[in-house]
Parts: sequence; structure tokens; C-alpha cells
Amino acid sequence: MPESDVMFEGSSLRKQMNVELVSSSVFDKLTDELLIETLKHLPIKPANLCKCVSIRFRSVISSSYFVRCYVKHHQINNSFAFYYQSKPTFHNMIRPSLMGIDITFAFPIFESPGFSLSFLTCSEQQKQETLQYLASNNGLVLCCAALRRPIVYLVCNPLTKQWIALPPPPSNVKTVYVGFICNPQYSCNDDQEQGSKTTFKVVRIEVVNCESPRQLSGTLKLEIFCSISGKWTEEFFMSSSTSDHELFYGWNYRCPSAVVCDGLLHWDTLSNSGIFTYDPSNGECRTIELPHEIRKPVWAFKYCLGESAGRLRYANFSWDDTNYRVWELKDCEWLLLHKVHLDEMKATVQTINKDCMGLLSPHPLNQDIVFFWCRSSCRIVEYNMGNKLLKLPCFLRDAKIISLLSPMFFPFVLPCWPTVVPRIKQHDVS
Repeated sequence: MPESDVMFEGSSLRKQMNVELVSSSVFDKLTDELLIETLKHLPIKPANLCKCVSIRFRSVISSSYFVRCYVKHHQINNSFAFYYQSKPTFHNMIRPSLMGIDITFAFPIFESPGFSLSFLTCSEQQKQETLQYLASNNGLVLCCAALRRPIVYLVCNPLTKQWIALPPPPSNVKTVYVGFICNPQYSCNDDQEQGSKTTFKVVRIEVVNCESPRQLSGTLKLEIFCSISGKWTEEFFMSSSTSDHELFYGWNYRCPSAVVCDGLLHWDTLSNSGIFTYDPSNGECRTIELPHEIRKPVWAFKYCLGESAGRLRYANFSWDDTNYRVWELKDCEWLLLHKVHLDEMKATVQTINKDCMGLLSPHPLNQDIVFFWCRSSCRIVEYNMGNKLLKLPCFLRDAKIISLLSPMFFPFVLPCWPTVVPRIKQHDVS
């Protein structure tokens, strides 16, 4: 090699080393408090990427103290997405690699690679497998490989690509109402990222045949998985009301998963009895009666139950007076928030046919917004209760739903900091 090239390479190497030394010295002059104060202002994705800068950065960002500071600074989070069925599939199943197609969002954080479950397919056999998206809460998703025997449930974080498989449930019944609740907490152990004390529970309620002997006994069996124990247990709800016994004697294909609100699980069934509620902290069950104006059964796409900014909401359309109504549950009573006649709703887009709309969900964060599905244009539509305007949402990706029935529709709200998927104890299956 010519001497001039050697001198040039040596000069370039020295310049690179000098830059690294300068950069290193700049960060070294910052205390951990100043570094945390700087990094906590970053959006969630760049903040996590900063772990790759140095060992010190990774240590600081992985500490539970940084997480607490970050969450406190970003108390108001406005990032959410919706998972929906764009096309009808067998039992709402889809291959994980294709699941990203059925996601609509308004925030760039879900882009590249976006909200996907393709990381669950490790082997060639799994790549051909189909999954059911069942529920999400506090950044974690519950899905099911229902075609496996026995049934396999998976809990994952689509953004961090962490996941675990749960042991098989006590029964292999597929037709069940499911509930999933996650409680992310961070300990004072700053040694590693696993300082997270996240816990979760999965609840299964079997759909009971009307001819079942269990109808006579007045009991309802709940199968519950707890991440702390790593085991499934069975609990029995004894009711003194005959109407409560009929809660799960029918299959509501639209609402197989519970709505989580205020730490409770809420199921909207086909029964006139009301909404079945389970408290995972103490195992208590009760039934919340629907507003007296509600008369079920009604068309599935003409009502919905959901959570908005920490409040439980119920919306429906009445054929009697062609009015949409929205209620909110407060102190165990339903308060009518909004009532609007079909003719009062002002559409800003010609493709929105008000006569062909079905209710999907209240907005998970904005209390003024309710989402509809327009069957004629196959589009998701948002309605503002304040100005009574119907319009297409400002999603970054087109949300087209081709279905004769109301589609499965799940909101996913991104927490201020990624929820760590906890490890569960492994038990031998007898």
C-alpha cells in the first residue's frame, strides 16, 4: 500500500476516534439526572432506540427510575390503532404475517414495521398457522392458535416483539367469551429491564347450551389464568336471579372479548339481562342492567359497548324513532350523553350513506367521537357528537372492510412506555 494511502487511512481513523472521544466526553459530562431529563422528552420509539448508543444509555433507559420519569412526563398519550377484519375469514382467523394489513392508525409509530404479529411465526409450520386476535390491554395482546389441540393462547407485545405461550386451559372448548386484563408496574430493581412487575389475567366463560343441566344449577364456570401463579383455576358464579343464568346461553360473535374499564371486565351478551362484570382483584361477579330504553335482541351492528377515556359507554340505534343514543356508566347508573336523529347527522363525504351505518366503538381517547362502519362504502367513519358531523377519520392507512356482517373491531391504545411481557412459571401438564 502506498505511503500516502497509509497516511490517509491513519488520519481518517484518528478523526473518527477524535469524534467518538468528543461525543463520549460530552455525554460523560452529563449526570444521570440530566441525561434522564433530556431523554424523557423523546417519543417512545427514539427513546428505546437510544439504548443502542452505549452501555450507559442502555443502563439508564432500562432503569425503572427512567421509566417512571418517562411515564410521568407523558401522562397524556394520544397514540392508538384499530385491528379489524378487512375480509371475512373462517372463525375470524388470519395468518400472523398478514395481520398488519388489518390495522388502521393515525400515528407514525405504528409504521415500519408497524403493528404486526409476524414475529410469532418462528418455524415453517407456524408460518402456515392461523391465529385469532382476541383482546388487548395496556400494550399487550392476547391471541389464540385455536386450531391447535389443545388450544394455545399467546400473550405478546407487538412493538417490542416479546411473547409467551400459556399452558392449555382446563377445557378444550373453543366457543368461549374471553377477557384479558394487564396491570403494568415497575419495581425499584434497576439491575435489568425485567424490573417490570407486569401481571395479567385471562378469563374464559363457556357458552352454555340451553339444554345443559348447568342451567338448572344456576352456576356459571369461569376459567382463569393468572401470570403470577402460572396456572389456570376455576371459579363458579352462583346467581340468585334466573335472568343471570341466561347471560351466556347464546353466542354474540361481535363481542366475544370483554371491555376493560376501571379494572373490571365487561361482557355484552345476547341476553336482555344486561352486561356481565367480573372483578379480577376479588373474583366478584355482577350484572349491570342496560338502560331501560334498550330492548334486545337487536341487529348486531346497531349497538356497541366500549371504553372511552376511562369510562364505560354503550351506544345503540333505535328503529322506533331512528335515533342514535350514547350512554355513559357513572356511579352504577347510565347517563344519556347524546341523542341524535338520523337526519340531524351531517355527512361531509358523499360516499357516507347514513342508512347503511353500523356502530363499531367509542373512541378510546376522545370522548366526543364514536366510530361507525359504512357498509355501502366499506369504510370506517367517525361521528363527532359535538358538531354532529360524519367524516372519514384521518388514518395514515386506508381502512376498507368488506363484509356482510359487522366486522370484529378492537382498539389498541399505546401506553406511555412499552409493557414488558412477564415470565410465567412453568408447570408440568399432567
